[in-house]
Amino acid sequence: MAKKKSDGAMGWIPVLIALVMLILAIVGVCISWVNTTITLLGNSTTEGTTLGELFDIYGESELEIAGSFKAMASFAILTVILTAAVTLLAGISKVLGWKLFKFILVIVAIVCVVCAVVSIITSFTFCDSLGSGGLGDFVSGENSPAAGAWLTAIGGALGGAAGVFAALKA
Repeated sequence: MAKKKSDGAMGWIPVLIALVMLILAIVGVCISWVNTTITLLGNSTTEGTTLGELFDIYGESELEIAGSFKAMASFAILTVILTAAVTLLAGISKVLGWKLFKFILVIVAIVCVVCAVVSIITSFTFCDSLGSGGLGDFVSGENSPAAGAWLTAIGGALGGAAGVFAALKA
């Protein structure tokens, strides 16, 4: 009878990485999501807007830009939820070692990576739909995804990758 080789603490590393990526994704939705840079007579000022502040502005709106915002916010929140699910399933798979949980973990992890990628794409789309205003050579403005959008996307993508790796190691 062959004995299963125990990998000890090394098997928990993907689970811990998934946990760190979950924390990163949660921090991402709590900090600045969109940066607005306004240039007035050569002087630039950048102001960040959080996802919560964007909800206050566009959450109940029926404008076309609100649809772009709702898609972006939906994928951001879904990324955080799926990263949490990956972390939980990775831990359960490590403890129980059931093949069903490993299979579910791989599926959820792949969907998590896809949602993370779509989250950053929709963030760029939303920033583009905000437009860049300008009054000739004197005043101009530009919108871009801020650190929160990037942290959530990176946390979701790397959390999903850690989930796939955890399924292989569990």
